[in-house]
Amino acid sequence: MAIINIWIFPLLISLYSIICLLVCVILSITSKHFPGHWPYLSDFAKYIPAKNAYTIMTNHILLLLSVWMYLKYRELKSYFRQANISALYIKASRTNLLIGLAALTAYQLAINFPATKINHVALVGNKVALVLANIYIWCHAFLSLKIQDANIPRWILFLIRICLAFVVFSLAAAMIQANWVPDPAKQYVAIDAIYEWCCYFAFSIFLLTDSYEFRFMVFKPPKLIIRGCTGYNERVFESSDVSEDEDILPPFSQIFVN
Repeated sequence: MAIINIWIFPLLISLYSIICLLVCVILSITSKHFPGHWPYLSDFAKYIPAKNAYTIMTNHILLLLSVWMYLKYRELKSYFRQANISALYIKASRTNLLIGLAALTAYQLAINFPATKINHVALVGNKVALVLANIYIWCHAFLSLKIQDANIPRWILFLIRICLAFVVFSLAAAMIQANWVPDPAKQYVAIDAIYEWCCYFAFSIFLLTDSYEFRFMVFKPPKLIIRGCTGYNERVFESSDVSEDEDILPPFSQIFVN
């Protein structure tokens, strides 16, 4: 059976990320543990029940993000192969996938081992995740530029991605500079927490650019095809269930412009 609504996946991750924060805020308020200042995201991991909700939902988000990164890799790999683009780009996209997964792993360690359990694991995990995530989204933006489709305003999409990547980079750099060396005597600074929230939302918006780009992707295990791509072959859909799937498949996108 062909899966044609892959574009919904990044949208769901973005929405679920926002829901996670809303749930944590509501639980913190109802349990009377909401800080008297603008909270860091890690503040939600200090008190039950917001602590449990934040940890569980964030682990869900990280799992979904790993699937999103894999789908992006498969999109790039499928296009580069079907359009006869150098294998170097396939290797670059595979390396970028590994960088993204490493960022998720570092952040997962930070979430599951907060400062209340093991000192410095959360601090180091957050910083490593920020650095690797920035590398990932910049490479993501430049690799995606190679996909040339008449139905996608690739330069506009590229500029949007670069702007969002620059926002994430600027906020991450400010957070790393302010908190690279832990200082127990350091007083709370509201701007640091605001940087963290803005970085979180900027990355959530970055996901939506892939939701737009995934509109013409079709997944028929184990194949992922960009319909209309140079070298696209309709026979990949020939199987016992092709008759029931063919009517619901989206129309061809315009042929990729090389």
